Amino acid sequence: MRIVFFGTAPFGIPTLKLLQQKGLEIVAVVTNPPRPQGRGLKPTPSPVELVARENGIIVLSPENPNGRDFIEKLSSFKPDCGVLVAYGVILKEPLLNIPRYGFINLHPSLLPHYRGAAPIPRQLMDGCTESGVTVIRMDKGVDSGDILNQIRVEVYPEETAGELETRLSLLGADLVYKTLIEIKEGRVKNQPQNESFATVAPKLTAADRDIDWQKSAQEIHNRIRALSPEPGAITYFRSNRLIILRSRILSEKRNIKPGTIVYSASGLVVATGTELLELVSLKPAGKKVLTGRDFINGYRPQVGERLGRYDEEI
Repeated sequence: MRIVFFGTAPFGIPTLKLLQQKGLEIVAVVTNPPRPQGRGLKPTPSPVELVARENGIIVLSPENPNGRDFIEKLSSFKPDCGVLVAYGVILKEPLLNIPRYGFINLHPSLLPHYRGAAPIPRQLMDGCTESGVTVIRMDKGVDSGDILNQIRVEVYPEETAGELETRLSLLGADLVYKTLIEIKEGRVKNQPQNESFATVAPKLTAADRDIDWQKSAQEIHNRIRALSPEPGAITYFRSNRLIILRSRILSEKRNIKPGTIVYSASGLVVATGTELLELVSLKPAGKKVLTGRDFINGYRPQVGERLGRYDEEI
């Protein structure tokens, strides 16, 4: 089976590698063009492009994959099936109609739940205890095609978005391979999505990153792990920005203002709207990642100081 693979983000790498290891013919990888990154804004290839080139696969990086010129070029590869994993651009007809088996897409949620740009962070923010991966047959809509295969998994209480993404990317790779074999053998089953259960996972905004210490410890903990390791949840200490990367809920409650530092000797512990929350891993602006203990030793936070935008009240 001749495969054309569309992918950009690291989530797609396990699938690309597995399909090649299994002997499927990857005739081309289509990825976003190099983007400026780092302090020097140097154009940098996507993670998927780097893997493709290491493995000797032809790389195409159109600015507009739905443009006529690219459609003609892709047609010349005569693919049997298109596989899309975290590509970052919506594909339209007639591009979708080029492969004789069409396109399939790996999505990191239990569709029809959490369609859209940020399914993993939104699931963790919502406190989901179950997630999964779904392979769909792509249509003109966004993540709305028929379900071909799906795997459900438990979400662990301390699991971050980065950790869940890694786990789902590996499970998803196997699921995509299984689906391609079923398509080739003519035994894949299409199951239309139930639109009445569809929910949307919109792109993250700057406001999503701010920690509101008035919220419950569970809500804040969910937000922190949903945004870890990138882009990170934000609070402020002595008017300087802190990125919080990992936390732990303590059973103890204190009737004091949310955001107040309660312990700074045994651990960096902060009051919330409910229980106390220990900040296990954090990153001061422009600095490296620190443990809570390293932060205490370096910045000497005092019991009674508050995190957040409370400068005028202190």
